[in-house]
Amino acid sequence: MARRRRYGGACLVVACGVLAACGTSARSARAKGSSPARVPPPVPAASDAASGVTRLAHPGPIAGGGAPEQLWPMPRIEVGPTGAPVTWTPAGAVGSGGAVVFTSEVAPSPGAAPVGVAWIDQAHAVVQLFAGTTQPGGSFRYQGMVPPSLVTNLVAAFEGGFQFAVSNGGFEQDGVVGAPLVEGAASLVELTNGRVEIGAWGSEVGPSPAVSAVRQNLTLLVDHGAVLPTASENPLVTWGYSLGNLLATWRSGLGITSHGNLVWVGGPGLSPATLGSMLVWAGAVRGMQLDINPYWVSFATFAEGPNGLVATNLLPSMAQAPTHYLVPFWRDFVAVFLAEPGSP
Repeated sequence: MARRRRYGGACLVVACGVLAACGTSARSARAKGSSPARVPPPVPAASDAASGVTRLAHPGPIAGGGAPEQLWPMPRIEVGPTGAPVTWTPAGAVGSGGAVVFTSEVAPSPGAAPVGVAWIDQAHAVVQLFAGTTQPGGSFRYQGMVPPSLVTNLVAAFEGGFQFAVSNGGFEQDGVVGAPLVEGAASLVELTNGRVEIGAWGSEVGPSPAVSAVRQNLTLLVDHGAVLPTASENPLVTWGYSLGNLLATWRSGLGITSHGNLVWVGGPGLSPATLGSMLVWAGAVRGMQLDINPYWVSFATFAEGPNGLVATNLLPSMAQAPTHYLVPFWRDFVAVFLAEPGSP
């Protein structure tokens, strides 16, 4: 798996189970004798039909100070699953073009508790997988915590998946295998250009010089923009036994839109099917469950305040302190940085 990293202007082709990055990374791959990348028709940077993304002036103050113009894309889904209006709030550190992470709290159904939703602009972000200190086991370049040297550009962080003994999947970073990768497993695939892709390993995503890390967990929950039937088939066995064997529990998932933006959904009262439906509502065309139970569902944002770094949980009821990503932690996680020099 190759390293690392260039900022902006990269795109990804997913075809025949092979990943390839276009631009500088693709040229590097071709120099090594691999097949040329097949580039799809260009997509306007501000367009995301599933999420209604557009370039607009920022509607309010950005965390970290000021109210600069939002030049970069932002989500514009205005109505939730219940018909109630949706408000998106910029969250975390901002770059020269505005925020790259927007969050909201949305009720999946009438009377249901709101869950957290985060939208991540991958065109202006770098997404990095971190191994835990003991999960999956081994020694990795990015491991245990976000080090102080990377905090300046840190925007957000969220949990990985199940412990590897029960994840039906593997973990690999820079060619170091922490747990063997599994054919068909839902895979979060980190690329050398700083973006990630999501898909079934071996069919939708797979080995390539453009891949730098992979985190697998269970099987896909969403594919081709629809919740898969397996979401409701023997769900406690397929998607994990929760505390008290409750089907509707704290649960989280990650999806990718048709134009490469990420959507994270997590919170209380979610069954696998409801989690999948929320990912689809947020624009996901492919998506995977991450973790379950109150202690493990976590999404935190980070921004400089007047008195130093401010860390904030997406939902106040999340059990883990948002700062736990900044100290050694035994389980793996994912961090989002501004795509600027000084990021991974």
